Parts: sequence; C-alpha cells; structure tokens
Amino acid sequence: MRGLPKINVGYWLTLMAASTFGTNTGDFVSDSMNIGHLAGLPWLALALAIVFGIERLSAWANPLFFWLVIIIVRTGATNVGDAFHDFDIGFGTSLPLVLAGFVASVWAYARFSPRKTGDDAASVRVSPLYWLCMVMAGILGTVGGDFMSFGARLFPPGTAIAFGVLAAAAIVYWGKDGRLYRPAYYWTTLALIRTAGTGAGDALAHDVFGLPRATVATGVVFFGLICYFYLLKRDNQSLVGLAAQ
Repeated sequence: MRGLPKINVGYWLTLMAASTFGTNTGDFVSDSMNIGHLAGLPWLALALAIVFGIERLSAWANPLFFWLVIIIVRTGATNVGDAFHDFDIGFGTSLPLVLAGFVASVWAYARFSPRKTGDDAASVRVSPLYWLCMVMAGILGTVGGDFMSFGARLFPPGTAIAFGVLAAAAIVYWGKDGRLYRPAYYWTTLALIRTAGTGAGDALAHDVFGLPRATVATGVVFFGLICYFYLLKRDNQSLVGLAAQ
C-alpha cells in the first residue's frame, strides 16, 4: 500500500477504536444480520479484494485504504474467534491453538520480512505476512478477550480496562527506546489492543447501548478519528510505509 499511517499517538488511538468497532461489526454481521460466524467470511474476503484493487488503481494515496482493510480484517477475525463456540470448542483448546498460530505468524514475519536499518529501523513493513499477523492478532484478541471476560470472570468492562491499561503501558514503555517497532513487541501490543477492544465492544453492545447502536457509536468514533488524523491533519500519513514520528 502506498498511503500508510505513521506510528504515533494518532495511529494507536485509531487502532484502539478500530479494535472496538471491529468487535461490534463482527457481531453485527453474524448476529444482527443472521449470517453466522463463517458464512460471511467469503463476502469479507471479497470486500478486502475490492479495497486492495481500488487502492492499487487509485491515484489517491491515503491511509484511508489501510484503515478500511484493518476494519474488514478485524470484523472477520472476530467471527473466526467466535466460531469456536459454534463447534463447542472450549477455551482450553481454542486459546492455546490460536496463541500458537499467532506466535508462528509473528515468527514468520520477523524471519522473512526485510530488516530495517538506520532511521528506517523505527518502522514496520506492511506485507502479506503483516496482514496474516493482523488476522491472528484479531482472532487471539477475540478468543482471549472472551476468556478473560467470561472464563476468568473479569467481565467485558474489566477486560477492556485491564488490557487497555496494559496496551497503553506497553506503548509508552517500549516506545521510549524503539523496542515497540521490533516484531515481538509490536505484535504483543497489537494483541493487547485487540483483547481490550473485544472487552470494550462487548461491554458497549451488551451493557450500554445494545449491539446495533453500539456498532453505530463505535463506527462514528472510528471514522471520526480517521477524518481528523488522516484527512484534516495530513502530517499523520506516510507515502513510503508505516514510520514512527
């Protein structure tokens, strides 16, 4: 992709909003639209192909395309994570299985993505393996968030707060010396954000607004942040890749 967001405060805030919105869109597609957890995946894959195709053909290089892919991926990952319940697969099996897949994808990304040097070292390469890791982070966040909320009985608000604090601490602490841009630290932070987003989305959908209104509310926040950071404040985008600034 040619137009990508810089890794800064705007990036992390938008990613947190995307994680919450994607939790709600995943549940909305499967439950409110009565499509089910897996039947909608081909349509989401088609949506991904359309966004990538338009981005490639368009003369407009803007992070909007990146964020559209993020929300489609997060929606699909939510449904894949929830599909374990359809097959009566408990957390004792699903969580280790998804965690192993996540670790394997991060290892592959770290092993086969080109290493960065110099000023470019504080950046993350977006490649097919990047999107694989993003999918696995979303599935892990869904399964892990449900486990913490209902298995460990933190309940959705508690999961959102606990993992939101952990994600914020990781961003601040690992960001000080540049470790945040190394694959293991970056993707661990992503997994924390995805887990917090699952708790936040479920809390808003089940305890505050109801699913349809929660989906609208979190969507307004997500697209509002995109408009602010990437349409109004255009200094948050990079034409050469994700770069820390």
